[in-house]
Amino acid sequence: MGAPHRRMNVRLTSVRWITCALVFASASVALGQVPWGFNDKQPAIRMQQSAKSGERTYTVLQGDSLWSIAQGLYNEPWYWPSLWSYNPQITNPHLIYPGDVIYLSRRASPIGKRRAVTFATSRFKRRKVTPTTLARRVGYISARDYRESGKIVGSREERNMLGSLDEIYTRLRLKRCSAQKRTSIRDAARGAGKKDKKVGVLGPCVKSGDRFVVYRLERPVVHPTTRKTVGYKINFVGEAEVINTKRPVVGMLLNKAHSEISRGDLLTNVFEPLSLVKPKKNKTQLVGTLVDFHHETTATGQHSYVYIDKGADDGVVRGNRFEIVWRGDGLRGTSVKRVQDWPDEQIGIAMVIESYDRHCLAYLTHSVRELERGMAAVMPKNF
Repeated sequence: MGAPHRRMNVRLTSVRWITCALVFASASVALGQVPWGFNDKQPAIRMQQSAKSGERTYTVLQGDSLWSIAQGLYNEPWYWPSLWSYNPQITNPHLIYPGDVIYLSRRASPIGKRRAVTFATSRFKRRKVTPTTLARRVGYISARDYRESGKIVGSREERNMLGSLDEIYTRLRLKRCSAQKRTSIRDAARGAGKKDKKVGVLGPCVKSGDRFVVYRLERPVVHPTTRKTVGYKINFVGEAEVINTKRPVVGMLLNKAHSEISRGDLLTNVFEPLSLVKPKKNKTQLVGTLVDFHHETTATGQHSYVYIDKGADDGVVRGNRFEIVWRGDGLRGTSVKRVQDWPDEQIGIAMVIESYDRHCLAYLTHSVRELERGMAAVMPKNF
């Protein structure tokens, strides 16, 4: 009796296992999932088609991810970012849930048909943009300011390398106010019936409390056509304040030191390192040249500082804007005949940060391709 009972129990157990497997398979099929090894001829992902718009969609099942959907549908799991781009309703690509509808292609516009491409006269078309820029005074000084710079000739302390709170001795180009003679001019008081008055006036001079920037030369900025030096790239190393003007050698205190300061370093007038620059309408039209870039590179682009050979003597003021213009074939290395026959293309916009006598420092607010030295810089009137 024992053996038949054991055989019957084995049969009942087998029947129960097969029944559970069939129930599981039926439940899986009802859920739309295809278990491993079950009807492997059918695709693992089934797509639906929207009855309203005809767009292909897929309903997310338990355990799905954009990675697995892309793998099953396109045989390429790395296609999942494209799927995500088609579904802006998915804020987190790692969080999709059963029942979510995934669009398998870019959705059509709900407001009828629209043109996918908008044509313009040129992709370099002038845009009358008015950006406000937080500009930084980069390391540059004009040739005139360089000629008028002072020099550190010694220090009170017995040391070669100087730093903050050290006292230095300097020779300046400007005269000391304490040693300068007053110039007499006549006051315009004749209209009031009074006697002429003589007023003593001081010219530019140095006095206690004046502040200077300490800098070091890096290299000259040379015009690409005339080969003349228009200024110098410099490295700011600190700031100093005048404390003693009793003698021709002026005493100063180093308030700030950004690096080691030594004898021979130069001094010029202090200026604000950061300033907010707003566009200002151009009152005149000028044609200049892109002279040089501030950074050591063969080409430059947006958010860079450049030098243009037009300045205050030409009517250029802070906030004016230049258009960087280019002519020729867009394919690099291709030479063209009669370049003057080719149309002008605006490839950049530069806003003036600081205007010097005959040149200016500008900031590239826009560019659509790399800019090179020697390109034309046009300042249109009323721009």
